[in-house]
Amino acid sequence: MFQPPSVLALAAVLAASAPAALSACRNNEASDSAPCRCTPGNVSRTRALGDDAPMDGRALLDRLRRHKRLVDENRNPRDVKVFDDELRHAIIDFCQPCSDWVGERLTMEQMFPLARLADATSAVCMGLVLRDGTLAYGDARPRACR
Repeated sequence: MFQPPSVLALAAVLAASAPAALSACRNNEASDSAPCRCTPGNVSRTRALGDDAPMDGRALLDRLRRHKRLVDENRNPRDVKVFDDELRHAIIDFCQPCSDWVGERLTMEQMFPLARLADATSAVCMGLVLRDGTLAYGDARPRACR
C-alpha cells in the first residue's frame, strides 16, 4: 500500500530545492558584465478592485504620474506612503518572475526615472518607454538587465 511522504520529508525537499529555484531570478549579477538572469513579464496577472483589466505598461505609467502628482502637491506623507505601498505590490506582480528586484524599502524614485515621466509613453519593470522608443531605467534595476 502506498504511503505518502511525511510532512518533514516534504519540507526537507522543499527547503533544499527552493534556493536553487529562486536564484534564477535573484539580483546576483556579480558585475555589470554578467548576463541578466531574469526577464520580467511586464504585465500583471491580477487586476485591482475597480480596474477593468490587469495593469499593463500604460496603467503603470498612469500610477507613477499619480505618485508624482501626490508628492508635488505636498499631500500628507502617510497618504503618499499608503499609495506607494499599494503601487509597490502591483509592481511586484508586474515584474514577475523578477519580483525580488523590487526591494521593500525602495522608493519610486529609485525604481523609476521619474524625471523622465513627461517623455514617457509606457512603463516596463523599473523603467520607462520614452517617445523615441528608447528605455530609461531606474537606478535600482540591475545593470546587467538594462
